Amino acid sequence: MQLDLTRWLPEFPVRDRCLYLDHAALSPLPRSVAQAMRERIGQRENAGRLAEEDWAHHAMTCRHLGAELTAAAPEDVAIVGSTSIGLSLIAQGIEWQPGDEVVVGDEEFAANAAPWLALERRGVRVVRFPQPGGRVRLEDVAKAVGPATRIVSVSWVSFHTGWVAPLAQLGALCRENGAFLVVDAIQGLGILPMDVRALGVDALVAGAHTWLLGPEGIALLVTRPAFRSQLRPVLAGWRNTGLGPDDFFLQELTFHLDGRRFEPGTADGAAVAGLAAALDLLTQVGTDVVQTRVEMLIRQLMRILIAHGWELFSPGPGHPVAGIVAARHPRVEPTEAVRRLAERHIVCSVREGFVRFSPHFYTTRGELEALDRILEKIGL
Repeated sequence: MQLDLTRWLPEFPVRDRCLYLDHAALSPLPRSVAQAMRERIGQRENAGRLAEEDWAHHAMTCRHLGAELTAAAPEDVAIVGSTSIGLSLIAQGIEWQPGDEVVVGDEEFAANAAPWLALERRGVRVVRFPQPGGRVRLEDVAKAVGPATRIVSVSWVSFHTGWVAPLAQLGALCRENGAFLVVDAIQGLGILPMDVRALGVDALVAGAHTWLLGPEGIALLVTRPAFRSQLRPVLAGWRNTGLGPDDFFLQELTFHLDGRRFEPGTADGAAVAGLAAALDLLTQVGTDVVQTRVEMLIRQLMRILIAHGWELFSPGPGHPVAGIVAARHPRVEPTEAVRRLAERHIVCSVREGFVRFSPHFYTTRGELEALDRILEKIGL
């Protein structure tokens, strides 16, 4: 599939203000996503619940397109409030026994550390493996996995450096040791291909506000049936129980068996509408096209930085490319480099001592060529 970039550039008004290279932090909303959210709010303002049948379609779209992005089934998809909430629902939903272990890297983003560390009060041991620069190496995980390991939890793509975890090998390692593989996918889903079955991923959580081009406060939680059946719903409400469509009294507590078992109450309707529009946009562009485009941009960006003497930390030669380049200037501190770039309306971040650049598919070659010239002018 060929990308007609001219069709999609008007979706991103942020381009009129800056060169936005910070999607790993927060994506600007495409026009269609913002419009879907405004329409949902307007319907609520002007008609109350008269349009609620349309709202149900938004959730259905999220489930079906979320399933398409992950090669799962729509019934495997839950809509939750954030990556942290999704991981916490998993962590608290397992029937732990004293002495059980969870294996987590020592440079994980806090969202994929806090839910597991919170289990220590229940007698669960959290085993940390070395993760230099965010890189997940199979041999390090294998050394940490033991007979008591119930869960291995990793980020698909490291938030600060962009290293891509070897999920297929980790999935095989977990199967061999009777453990489950849980993936924080917020830095990969939307730009990298995901097949939860083929990779052996038992659960995946991804907030919508980065590479999925969606709003904040909403995320996809995907659980495979065999794993989901072992998770006790932590939260109980009127939407995740076995009530019929016209039932409002509850006499006996039963839960849905599909992903809805993790959705206890009313969701943020505007966020659901925005996520549905964002997933629809990515699907129309084509996930394979997005991946190819982002990889091309990352390689162009790497060549530019190398030409200006920057030290590249990731991605490494011969390793998979996601959407992040982590680099340092040899003479200018990262915070100062980001400040100078911001003065020229170029948006990026500092993470753990690196300048982190993260373009999305709609960034153009010409914009990166302009960055090349600007780096020369500002002494970077």
